[in-house]
Amino acid sequence: MNSKFKILTILMMLFLLSALPQSIDNRTFAMERINIPATERDYWPTDGWLNSTPEEQGMDPSRLQGMIDYIEDNSLAIHSVVVIRNGYKVLEEYPGVVYDQDSTHLLYSVTKSFTSALVGIAIDQGYIDNVSVPMLSFFPDYEITNVDARRERITIEHLLTMRSGMFWDENSAPYSSPENGIYHINTGDGVEFMLNSDMVAEPGELWHYNTGASHLLSAIVQVATGMTTLEFAEANLFEPLGISPAYWSRDMAGWYKGGFDLRMNTRNMAKFGYLYLNNGTWDGEQIISEDWVETSASSITTFDEWGGYGYQWWTTPELGMYSARGLYGQYIFVIPEHDIIVAFTSGMPTNQIWPHQNLVANYVLLQENTQSDQEIMSGILTLSTIVVLIVPVALAGGYWALVLRRRTPQT
Repeated sequence: MNSKFKILTILMMLFLLSALPQSIDNRTFAMERINIPATERDYWPTDGWLNSTPEEQGMDPSRLQGMIDYIEDNSLAIHSVVVIRNGYKVLEEYPGVVYDQDSTHLLYSVTKSFTSALVGIAIDQGYIDNVSVPMLSFFPDYEITNVDARRERITIEHLLTMRSGMFWDENSAPYSSPENGIYHINTGDGVEFMLNSDMVAEPGELWHYNTGASHLLSAIVQVATGMTTLEFAEANLFEPLGISPAYWSRDMAGWYKGGFDLRMNTRNMAKFGYLYLNNGTWDGEQIISEDWVETSASSITTFDEWGGYGYQWWTTPELGMYSARGLYGQYIFVIPEHDIIVAFTSGMPTNQIWPHQNLVANYVLLQENTQSDQEIMSGILTLSTIVVLIVPVALAGGYWALVLRRRTPQT
């Protein structure tokens, strides 16, 4: 099978992956690592990215322009795209008129990958012993009224891998509804809410996407370090990388929202991806351990051969990449084999397909500009609309009703 056909085949399968239910049972628990090469750099973008032409970095400029044309021709609500190759910025575009290079953007769940990094740094610096430390040991002052022995067995790693076994629902009701877990993080003490949420599985058994678990990770960083999550991030992550400005919201109890609400510009998103691309090193300093990066980028949970989940990062082994992902189309793609970072911000509605991963595969990785490719891309998007909008409702809805709806969240 030639490389172009393989990538196009993978594109089709990636959309099938998007139809997965939000809960995956223990049979999918596995480890698949991405081999991250070490590369010598001739500069570091702490003070800003150096520009280069796509040709100088071995890329086809017409192919990259084809991606921008596709975005504009299809009126996709993509606000920015930055492509880094070999440490140089080869593409930076802001479709539309609202955003520019200085505009900060809500990252939504891309925030989770930053929170994961802070946990790793806290472990590296000795504030936290390891990922096996029980979650409840950080919150002795909270009263647990919803007693369940399984909660006592939740560790930091269970939170990182979305396998805590705690109830969470952010899909079946609006964010403004008390039936939605996000509501409780936005309007009260999100830590208290999560510590008293129902248990629906033994920790480690069930993969279930849980923004509340990420919120607890942020609180753990604050308790362990004696600094707020933002203070710790500024001192140990943002300042070394030259990430500024960065804004982060807190819940009503003062805990920074570990699962969402971090804000920065697209160039700085790319810096974070570049840190991971370089095994956690930055300008001669080990910001975060190489082991942490490797584990974070591994398919600790394998959905199928096309994708999985690590420490708050999504993995796509068949394309040799992993990504931070957020609502409405925020992405940081890390592609070690090709020394590429791609960052997007967007405002795409939830009832439309988010084509970002396919744009990366079809225009960044697939560097042959042919009309047939664009026709295939259009066909994939049409099929994916059916897959993404109909299949998840049937599968995830049925699974949720049978397994997780047996209990209601604490209010």
